[in-house]
Amino acid sequence: MKTASIITIGDELLYGAVVNTNAAYIGQCLSDLGIEPIWSITVGDSREQIHQALEIASQQADVVLITGGLGPTHDDVTKTIIAEAAGLELVFHQEILDQVEVMFAQRGISMPESNRIQALIPEGADILKNPIGTAPGFSIKHDQASIFVMPGVPREMKKMMEEQVIPRLQDHTKNRVIVHRWIRTTGIGESNLSELIKDIIAEATEIKIASLPQNTGTNLRLTAQTETVEEAQRQINTVESRLLKRAGSYIYGTDEDTLEEVVGRLLTKTGATLALAESCTGGLVVDRLTDVPGSSVYICQGVVAYSNEAKIQHLNVSEEILARHGAVSSETAADMASGIRRISGATYGLSTTGIAGPGGATALKPVGLVYLGLAHADGTITQELRLG
Repeated sequence: MKTASIITIGDELLYGAVVNTNAAYIGQCLSDLGIEPIWSITVGDSREQIHQALEIASQQADVVLITGGLGPTHDDVTKTIIAEAAGLELVFHQEILDQVEVMFAQRGISMPESNRIQALIPEGADILKNPIGTAPGFSIKHDQASIFVMPGVPREMKKMMEEQVIPRLQDHTKNRVIVHRWIRTTGIGESNLSELIKDIIAEATEIKIASLPQNTGTNLRLTAQTETVEEAQRQINTVESRLLKRAGSYIYGTDEDTLEEVVGRLLTKTGATLALAESCTGGLVVDRLTDVPGSSVYICQGVVAYSNEAKIQHLNVSEEILARHGAVSSETAADMASGIRRISGATYGLSTTGIAGPGGATALKPVGLVYLGLAHADGTITQELRLG
């Protein structure tokens, strides 16, 4: 498998003024191509840092992708440093300058003289066109590595990556295809899931399995790299079948599935409806569920009942239950769920109540204590969660 290094350049990335989305996007593109990202670094607008990062990256990877430092200002020094490292002169390209001048003219602005430097490209470099910006990219060979240099502006970088860089990178992966399958789980932590399926991981010698924890649960990425798509899918299907048998109670979907979409599909399939009564989550659950197009078919009502008074008034929660057990209790969660189900006429009533923090906790009811309630035709069930 070919390998790649990623270098993102800019003081604004180091200082946290701008979130570095470029590295994540490039890493995903490389993975999709079957090129393994082995090293990623962010450096400031420093000649020494950029030069050092370039030398390290180009010596250990087959491909190096660099973003940032191609602008017309004094701190945009990327191509100068790369040209120096490769022993190349910067060559003026009139066609690039003409394109930059046209872009300024289309905006009704005179081009500053400083933009002329954007027409300078290392001698012999392959120019990467930038149809939506003034900074073209380029690619060269250095220390046996293929170097691709792109603008730091995410929108410009993505378009250049898709239209200019990826087609060139595909030459590095000829006669090989890579197929990914995401297995999405919830209700089990990463370490517990790893323990549950450790023998499957150990025996899956034909594919690579990566574990990636998320807010909703742990995602498993199955990757196969073979000569044909059919063979890659066969390898993945074999492992996926074993995972479903072993951990099926925690698996809610694959690939682009989201938890709220899967819930919606299940409700739609059975013709069921859902109403929600939320306390500690403050409407976040119904917000997630109603983000799915067509959710009005199965979501009939949502109530945020934060105070005890609201629970009594809008959900008919028993004052005696609140007095005896408190708002954060399995008894209150059950009463909230049955109340919203009765009021709305929904198939299911779902409730949340808990200690979100930072205040309001006690020794017996710490921050992160949450109770869920689910009311249905045969009764009501509750579950206690410790999320602190």
